[in-house]
Amino acid sequence: MSTNTYEVAASLRSTITRLVRQLRKQNIASDFSNAELLTMGLLDQHGSMLPSALAEMERISAQAISQIINRLSEAGCVNRVTDETDKRKVFISLTEKGLHHLVENRRIKEEWLVKAMERLFTAEELKLIEAFLPLLQRLAEYNG
Repeated sequence: MSTNTYEVAASLRSTITRLVRQLRKQNIASDFSNAELLTMGLLDQHGSMLPSALAEMERISAQAISQIINRLSEAGCVNRVTDETDKRKVFISLTEKGLHHLVENRRIKEEWLVKAMERLFTAEELKLIEAFLPLLQRLAEYNG
């Protein structure tokens, strides 16, 4: 690995970490933790899932995902549905209420991001960011 690639990678990691922290700060009005919002986001993205699959995707323990699912269930944001063919399996899915909370949280974060971007960047800089997005998305999807 070249020194320049390492330096760019370190700077990118640091910058993304700070940006994620800024976005998480926008969550202050939410009744849900970032872990709970992430769980709802995964259910929105992937549909009905087993708790073990959710835990694996979030890289947390079965006990931790169980607590998150319990809190979301008590809030009416997720449903538990027992598998018809294997009663030991319980699938978790997002309710309309959960989707509403998720969409509202995303809206708040995106509004903050829009305001910040419009204040900080010129039209040309915004075009550069737009052009860079497919590269960043490809990096985010890389599992190697």
